[in-house]
Amino acid sequence: MTIALTGTHATLERDGLTLPLMYYRPRGAGPFPCVVLAPGGIEGGLFEIFEWLGSRLAAAGIFAVTLSWRGSSPLHDPLDVSAVVDWIGEQSGADPQRIGIMGMSRGGMASLRSAALEPRLQVVATFGAVTDMIQQVRGVAVYAPGRYRMLIKWLGGEPDEHREFYETIQAISYASRIKQPVLLVHGAHDMHCPPEQSIWMKRELERYGNKDVQLEIIPMMGHYGEVVPNSYDFDRLASVIVPFFVQHLRA
Repeated sequence: MTIALTGTHATLERDGLTLPLMYYRPRGAGPFPCVVLAPGGIEGGLFEIFEWLGSRLAAAGIFAVTLSWRGSSPLHDPLDVSAVVDWIGEQSGADPQRIGIMGMSRGGMASLRSAALEPRLQVVATFGAVTDMIQQVRGVAVYAPGRYRMLIKWLGGEPDEHREFYETIQAISYASRIKQPVLLVHGAHDMHCPPEQSIWMKRELERYGNKDVQLEIIPMMGHYGEVVPNSYDFDRLASVIVPFFVQHLRA
């Protein structure tokens, strides 16, 4: 299936870093609140992943920017997010005082880490986020050995061999530092990254005193927004995520 992209291509260039971007600018003069969209995947990310949300955010009066990653490793993902936040501050019509972030899968992990490290992010939402990478990799070893091999190749080794690296990249390690409002959305039928990953993250955020954490488990939905048996329900996802950003960023 070919997805028609309605956003505008741009390129971020800063201090030797080059990141392709796609932005969705609302109609009007602004200044508009902004949302960084962080894609999943184990490479650079695809703009098609967030067409469904970028277009809907723009229609709701929010300037949305889908980023791409500098490389395969998730280690520097928060630095890429901060670079995009810098870029937003240079754009006509964008309000750098009202910025949120939304990520899927790897991008969800990066969004939560970025919320802990980047004070300019005021709100964070995720869908299908990997939050405890150590458990994720260990858990997949038995029921999906091929995926397990792919993950440890991507991450440079098994959790016991590279525990410090895993603890650095996994979102749950940063729970004590995330004070922004958080929305965690997960498909109940997510077999790639089970909904327990968001359930555990909510528990940890609340344990460290964050009282503004919402968890939405969507019945029959998988990791990519697919719904059993044979469709996608991006309208359902957007109905939860877009109002969350409107509520927290439009005031």
